[in-house]
Amino acid sequence: MSTRRSLPVLTASIVLGLGLTTVLAACSDGAAPTPSPSASASRPASGSPAPSADASSGTPSDDQTGSADDGTGPGTGNGSGVDAPETVDWSAVTQQGIAAAGGGSVVSLTGSGDSWTVVVSGPDGSQTQSVVSATLGRVTSGPFPKDVDQATKTADADRAAAAEIDAATAAETAVGASSGGTLSSLVLGGSATAPTWTATLTGSSTSTVIVDGISGATS
Repeated sequence: MSTRRSLPVLTASIVLGLGLTTVLAACSDGAAPTPSPSASASRPASGSPAPSADASSGTPSDDQTGSADDGTGPGTGNGSGVDAPETVDWSAVTQQGIAAAGGGSVVSLTGSGDSWTVVVSGPDGSQTQSVVSATLGRVTSGPFPKDVDQATKTADADRAAAAEIDAATAAETAVGASSGGTLSSLVLGGSATAPTWTATLTGSSTSTVIVDGISGATS
């Protein structure tokens, strides 16, 4: 009798074992689930988006680095917002024009406020013009060659060589001799033996001051 009762028990055990094996096999066949990122991992703690980065350097893309403009290079406009400086350093303006031309002597100076066109005559009479910012003390346009006939080249070179009063000194002298006028142009004229600077000044009226290129006297 005992042998007959053990057979159902053994059969039930085999069925239970096969069922557990099937369940375990089903669990091992599936891929492990990927955990969802937490809210704190997907955005900064402050709630603000993280700055993007330059993949090549690791520097944030909004990193504004680089040297500031030191005011020595050519460009357009003075960038300062000053259209009419209270005073003009005529020596600085003329020297910038001469440097841009590679040497020579200033034979004319025209303009107003911040912007001045400086014409320079070389030893051979060739002429170069540049626009100089009085505020920045540098060339903002040019230099460009100025087309003049041979007679003018020769006359200007001779007058510039003979003049003992340069353009900067003549400009200061003319402004000082005027009654509150503002310089608008200065041109070297006369002859090689008697060079003169003709200065035009504007204000309540337009006036002209002649500066002797040898003595600096005004008339």
